[in-house]
Amino acid sequence: MTDSQGKTSAGPVALVTGAARGIGAATCRLFAARGARVFALDRLDEVGEVAAGIESGGGTCAWRTCDVTSEPDVVASVSAANDRFGHVDVLVNNAGVVLVKPLEETSWDDYRKVVDVNVGGAFLLCKHVIPRMKERRRGAVVNMASVSGHVGQTDHAVYGATKGAVLAMTRALAWEVAPFGIRVNSISPGSVDTPMLRGDVGIESARTGRSFDEVKAEREAEQAFDRWADPTEIAEVVWFLASDAASFVTGTDVLADCGWVAK
Repeated sequence: MTDSQGKTSAGPVALVTGAARGIGAATCRLFAARGARVFALDRLDEVGEVAAGIESGGGTCAWRTCDVTSEPDVVASVSAANDRFGHVDVLVNNAGVVLVKPLEETSWDDYRKVVDVNVGGAFLLCKHVIPRMKERRRGAVVNMASVSGHVGQTDHAVYGATKGAVLAMTRALAWEVAPFGIRVNSISPGSVDTPMLRGDVGIESARTGRSFDEVKAEREAEQAFDRWADPTEIAEVVWFLASDAASFVTGTDVLADCGWVAK
C-alpha cells in the first residue's frame, strides 16, 4: 500500500478471516473500496454474500468457506488465495468466538473451541501465509486481540486468556519475521456493535435476569464516549496497520477501546 487513505495501482491482496460479519465484513468492504483485492474466509456461507456485494459495487473480492481450526482447510484456502491473486500482502486474523461462562461451569469442549479458534486459527493462518511473504520479503499481519486481553471481565476467563495469547504471539512473531520485512501487529477493540457482542450481551442478560438494554447500557458506559464502536471504525485501524503509513510499526497492540484501559 502507498498510504493510509489512497488506493495503490497494483491493488494489494488482503486475506481476511471471520469475514462474514462484523469487523471482518467491514474490513473486507473498506479494503476493497480503497483498491485492495480481497480474499474473504469464514465458516459461514454468508461470506459469499459479503463478497458478492463488494463485487457488485466494483470491488474485487473472492471468497471461500474455511474452518480456521482445520489445517487442511487452511492450507487449501491459502493455496486458493495464492492461485487467484499470486500472493498475499496482508493477513487479517479476525476469526474469533466468545465464551461467557463461569470458569467452573466451562467444559473441556468449551475451552478447546475457544482456544482452537482464537489462538489456533491465527497460528494456522500465519504458519501457511508467512512462507510466501518471506519469499517476497514483505507483508503485514494484523491479529485481532481484545480489550479482554488487558482487563479482567467476569465470566470471560477463557476468552480473555486466548486474547492474551494473541497479544503474546504477536510480539514474538514480529521479531521472528522482522528480518524478512514482515510486520506483525494486533488490535484490541473495546465494545463493537457486532453479532458476537450482541450475543454476548444476550447471554449475560439471560444469566442475570436483566433486560438486554440494561446490560447493553452498562457495556456502553465502559467506553469513554458511552457508545459501542461501529465495525468500520475498527476496520480503519486494520487499514492503517496494513498500510505503508505504519511502516515503522511492528510488534505492538493498538487499543481501540475508547479509553477503557486508561480508566
